[in-house]
Amino acid sequence: MKLAFAHHLDVRQSAEARKPGAVGIHSAAENIALNLKAASSGFDYLVPLRNICTPPAAVRILLYQKLTRKKYYGWAEPSLSCGYGRQLSRKMANCSAQAVLCTEVKHAAFLKTDRPVAIWTDSLYGGLFDYYQTFTGLCSRTQRDLQKMDRAAVKNCARLIFASDWAAQRAIELYGASPEQVKVVPYGANLTSGFSRADAEKLTAEKMFDGVCRLLFTGVEWKRKGGDTAIKTVEILNAQGIRTEITFLGTDPAKHMASVPDFAKSAGFLSPAKPDERARMEKLYREAHFLIQPCRAECFGHIFPEASSFALPVAASNTGGIPTAVHEGTNGYCFDPESADRFAECIGRLFSRPDEYRALALKAFDDYNARLSWQQAARQVIRILEEL
Repeated sequence: MKLAFAHHLDVRQSAEARKPGAVGIHSAAENIALNLKAASSGFDYLVPLRNICTPPAAVRILLYQKLTRKKYYGWAEPSLSCGYGRQLSRKMANCSAQAVLCTEVKHAAFLKTDRPVAIWTDSLYGGLFDYYQTFTGLCSRTQRDLQKMDRAAVKNCARLIFASDWAAQRAIELYGASPEQVKVVPYGANLTSGFSRADAEKLTAEKMFDGVCRLLFTGVEWKRKGGDTAIKTVEILNAQGIRTEITFLGTDPAKHMASVPDFAKSAGFLSPAKPDERARMEKLYREAHFLIQPCRAECFGHIFPEASSFALPVAASNTGGIPTAVHEGTNGYCFDPESADRFAECIGRLFSRPDEYRALALKAFDDYNARLSWQQAARQVIRILEEL
């Protein structure tokens, strides 16, 4: 199938300048484009797009939040999305692609073409209201604008492809999307181990269980990602006599706690685009026994495929799209985000049973290759679009 890919950034530059797996400001879009190009018989980039809006919208973007003190998002202005639609419609007129794929609702909502339009994303905007902190307490104008884009995208797209079952169900519940229109294809990993099966077996066999249980937490947003629950989990494990340490990647506990316990370490924010920092990240993944992510809100989470690529089992929460990424007993387990005791029980049990742990770790690695890599995901999306 010959496919067109739409985005406001010129993802060709990033994708061609780096290896798959490196992350940037829009690493998911870059990886999607790179892998769809490899999986398709022809590929056209409909990039970049200009930010064009009406004069009244431009004034609102400049002044609305300053004057009202309300949470207003200028990027949600419908005239911007309409501007993207007009640009993409013109690009499609000079394109021989059989279908066009967008990764953002604002690109797909008002794109008019004689060929099928599809979107592959982690959620419609309405699914995030009062769930993500950044989508809580929005002013009525922004809520209305986002819902308008959602409805237009549902009406305009022949296929709505989501990264999780949760997002797919929300589209059906909120906007009446048809089950035939909605598909689920999990996202892949933006940071990958590059392991062979033999590499995963060797790492898992050599991991020690007679000293310290090492946990890895990754994420910038402390509250949303459940940093406090992770700390409580380690406290419980240490109180039970299981010596446990936790490393925070992407955030520093000292910024969120009056006193940081000795068992908590901070690796800071590391960029996989920098070879030395990427090497440090990979070392953390290899040395950890578990990834712990007690998220309170999460659409999917690239971190889960990333952990599986390193044969690293996950202890995560059962919210949002995480249960699509983390299958119980396959690559980890999911619990209520406030249940530190459940996280501790699971981690402690597996740490005390090395054979059971190693079996889970290798199942996680196999799950990554079977279900959670960008290559597998791209091939599945192409198959879905070929049915149109």
